[in-house]
Amino acid sequence: MNSSTFKHPLRVFYSDDYAVDEKLETVSKSKLLAKMITDGKAPGVELVAPKLAMEEELLLIHSPAYVKSVLNGKLKYLAAGFWSKELLKSILATTGGMRDATIEALRNGRSGSFSSGLHHANTNNGKGLCTFNGLALAALVALEKVGEVGILDLDAHCGGGTADILKKNKRVRLADVSVCSYDAWKPLAKSRHFLEIVDQPRDYLATVRKAFKTLEGVEFLIYNAGMDTHEKAGGSAGITLDIIQEREALVVEWARERNVPIIFALAGGYMWSGLTLKEVAELHLETVRAFNS
Repeated sequence: MNSSTFKHPLRVFYSDDYAVDEKLETVSKSKLLAKMITDGKAPGVELVAPKLAMEEELLLIHSPAYVKSVLNGKLKYLAAGFWSKELLKSILATTGGMRDATIEALRNGRSGSFSSGLHHANTNNGKGLCTFNGLALAALVALEKVGEVGILDLDAHCGGGTADILKKNKRVRLADVSVCSYDAWKPLAKSRHFLEIVDQPRDYLATVRKAFKTLEGVEFLIYNAGMDTHEKAGGSAGITLDIIQEREALVVEWARERNVPIIFALAGGYMWSGLTLKEVAELHLETVRAFNS
């Protein structure tokens, strides 16, 4: 596949509804990243407001009791913060962004959403700063048009929520490379499932390449592009900016060479090791730049 298969411009989904004025990176960093785009740090990228996720869509991936408890405000504490109308709108917007990014990528080859807080949410509960699993919703939307979908999860933590929802679906392949065992899950089929927790930074990129083998043959790829693998954003010492940049290039080139439509979500990235929120957003900008190449 040549670069012309990825049609321009790159459209990425974001609206001001995504960002809530809290100190929690999951629901605040997208606003800074969006400003970088409008300031011209990724020339040619278009930001597009998504439609909010609807209840009937959420019921495709979560139990009715859980969905209603979130929508009705019966949970005093959500996985991404204390319940408020603003927070709920943020969650619905970022979930809807994954659906709309999928539709866009099916048309034009690639897209993304400035969504975080997805992969730990399971069928019945939110977990680990995640409320609704937009990765799972994106997969089901894509499966309406293609035969087989892959989810590549390169967040620092394992995507146990995504596995809980989708690992029994034989049309979904899951490839999960983490640097922390939080939310680890048990693969059901080696041909469709890959999970490896990397201890040594020197092995990280090699393990990502190994994970790609599980994804061969998919017709659509969903990329959970965690920056919390970076040594200063919550990850493992030795995983530097150079490694992150090479990782992003590898993912995009893999999809491009195989003519596979691809979308990204921001996933994790934190100020735990002294970064500012702006510096976290700058790490996420690497994903946008790679997709825009």
